[in-house]
Amino acid sequence: MQRAHYERIARRGLDSAASRRQLLAVLATGDRRPWLSRITAPTLVLHGRLDPLLPVAAGIETAACIPGARLVVIDGMGHDLPPPLLPRIADEIAQIAALPGRPSN
Repeated sequence: MQRAHYERIARRGLDSAASRRQLLAVLATGDRRPWLSRITAPTLVLHGRLDPLLPVAAGIETAACIPGARLVVIDGMGHDLPPPLLPRIADEIAQIAALPGRPSN
């Protein structure tokens, strides 16, 4: 699976400007934890166990900051959405989307 991912990157090329923009956006955002606690919608946090960019602990912490969030850590997934896992991901999203919203405070 990793090989296919890197082959796709090699075919399309790397965009170093995009990587810089993403890094600057992350740095400019600051600590988002206080904002996460204000989310009232049913929330699903998906995280790949093999994510090379963000450790699983980041997904765990994100879910812990959102009241009532559901965390799903997916084995075999990195920082992408591999086609073989799309049915499972779609099912997870459908389940959370079917939940009634929580009233805002």
